[in-house]
Amino acid sequence: MDTLKQGTRVEFGYQIIKGKGTIVGLATDGQPIIGKFYIIEPDDPINNKAYNYTHFCLYECYFKVI
Repeated sequence: MDTLKQGTRVEFGYQIIKGKGTIVGLATDGQPIIGKFYIIEPDDPINNKAYNYTHFCLYECYFKVI
């Protein structure tokens, strides 16, 4: 699969993390089946008591482009 560009909108879902966001970078070229590992800025902030960062990384098998 081609590398998605910065600014691509995605809908994601992994365990309890679900929502929409924007790709802001590529963390790794990924692995077969699970795909590339992207840095995502979520539309809604993550509860900072549980996670002290504004962005997170997610393999492309856990989101779809919208």
